Amino acid sequence: MNFEHQRRPQRASRMDVGAYALSKLAGAGALLMLLTAFFWLLPLGKNELLAALGVSGIPLEHIVYGYAMTATLVADAITSLLRIRSRASQAALYAACGLLFFGGFMAGSSPELWLRAATGALLLLGMRCGKELFSKPTLWVPFFALIVPLVCVVLY
Repeated sequence: MNFEHQRRPQRASRMDVGAYALSKLAGAGALLMLLTAFFWLLPLGKNELLAALGVSGIPLEHIVYGYAMTATLVADAITSLLRIRSRASQAALYAACGLLFFGGFMAGSSPELWLRAATGALLLLGMRCGKELFSKPTLWVPFFALIVPLVCVVLY
């Protein structure tokens, strides 16, 4: 049998994988910038709001780059495995991953569980917006991936 006429599955090149990683980092950098600006303008302060969520000991960078980034990678893997193409279905999957990751895997007591889970769903929807925003290779992608997080850490 001659199998040459059959189409072989396309493998991702190194450039595609690098662009994917850079766009994920840019989305996380944009989310970190928004959260830093929010906490900077908030009259209560960061510690009081994080204490209300039950995660007062976790730095903001760990929440974004540790928990939200991991949940986003899992949501992307599920999206590509199930071949979900609809934006609404992808957003629902991102929100569900945010609920599970932030509600189930973060430390804290149960009274704040649903508030923390809802916050996680909102964070992952923000990461989904970052995925859409930074899907095209522009000069904004390395700026938000590399420079913005450094500025946020230095300023706050």
